[in-house]
Amino acid sequence: MARAENYAENYYLILGVPQNASGKEIKLAFRRLARQYHPDLNPNDPISAERFKQISQAYDVLSDTIKRRRYDRRIPLQQPGSKASSTQYNASRATATPKTAQDFYNRGILRAQTKEYRQAIDDYSEAIKLNPKFVDAYLKRCEMRYKMGDNQGVLNDCYEVFAIDPTVAKAHYYQGRARYSLGYTQPAIDSYNLAIAQDKNYPQAHYYRGLAYKELQSMASAVDDLTRAAELFRRQKNFDAYRRTKKTVSELTKNKFIRHKGNVVYDFLTTLGLSFFNPGGGLLPAFSRLENQQLTEVGLIYGLVSSLCFASGYIMTGLPLSLPVWQLFLIGLIPFITLIFIAIIARCLWHYRGNLAVDIFIAGVAIAPWAFSAVLIGFIPRSALSLMIPLVLLGCSYSTMTLQASYTQILNITEAKAALTVALVLIISISISYSAISYLIA
Repeated sequence: MARAENYAENYYLILGVPQNASGKEIKLAFRRLARQYHPDLNPNDPISAERFKQISQAYDVLSDTIKRRRYDRRIPLQQPGSKASSTQYNASRATATPKTAQDFYNRGILRAQTKEYRQAIDDYSEAIKLNPKFVDAYLKRCEMRYKMGDNQGVLNDCYEVFAIDPTVAKAHYYQGRARYSLGYTQPAIDSYNLAIAQDKNYPQAHYYRGLAYKELQSMASAVDDLTRAAELFRRQKNFDAYRRTKKTVSELTKNKFIRHKGNVVYDFLTTLGLSFFNPGGGLLPAFSRLENQQLTEVGLIYGLVSSLCFASGYIMTGLPLSLPVWQLFLIGLIPFITLIFIAIIARCLWHYRGNLAVDIFIAGVAIAPWAFSAVLIGFIPRSALSLMIPLVLLGCSYSTMTLQASYTQILNITEAKAALTVALVLIISISISYSAISYLIA
């Protein structure tokens, strides 16, 4: 069935193009916005998912000549001097010679749409210099800083807004998001409480407070908040966010026995299927479906299986074996244990989100590709041991990619900090593992 056009929405405004835009301009606008709001790039973000849906519907109509002609007959033509037209072009004019606080603010919005977050922050900062009480500029700068992982900058902007008007719900909301990203779950809930106190119909505040309660294992409170968020999304006709939230509620309210009837082996196999071959897109869904106890169990199974793979790979190569098999198995656990140990230290030093259960889970999924490559090496005849090097590099590369995805998606660390953390963790872990294994073998 063909999709019905929604004439209550202005598709030109959704795509940010004038009504006389060419097909090429419409396509470029769609591609830019699609890259920004695509669900694969914003996992578990119902707001971005709904925005992507609106963008896709607008493009579906405006990119088709017949649909666009029919749509244009049902909306008023925007004259160059009209209010709607001037709203569209204010930002464009501001990009040339911004003079006022509003000009800089408009240019910041344009740059944010093209993911020029640093430049957008500069523009919002200029707007604030010209108008120190420009609350919207502070809030937009909050949003950009949060996207860039500058949580302390978000908190600073929130405090500036509170000094101007302590009743701004959105500032309390962003304060909660920043606190949660820094690992301060209870203070984040306190911020969401204040946001909801100012605006009881704030679905995002209810949604993320529910997730925070879930992390604290307060399931009843989590279900109440997520149920409320789903209802508010439904009232706003944000049906994609409504469905996603209801799905989360359904998962939380299932009978605990049913959730565990497949036991830890089921959880492990499900996680393996979701994340092993697609760490970029499957790791976060695999992580999100598990609670702390399950994360620990799955991570430990990963570690034990990886140790078994290391031991099996060594035995299969036919190399001299001077140790009992059980000692070889224990030696195979050293990389896994080392990754956990280093992750705990890094978490304490850098104060990023997580706990011991998360550290164990990340260590397990990260060490697995390297361990599985050891089994593949075991199938190589001793006369072709030169093939070991590509397999070792493959395992190490896959483990590095998984560790990077874990830090950015699960711990919400910026890509720059995650890259540095991964490098340090791997260097230290490999060094400690090598020293420990050498000592035990000697």
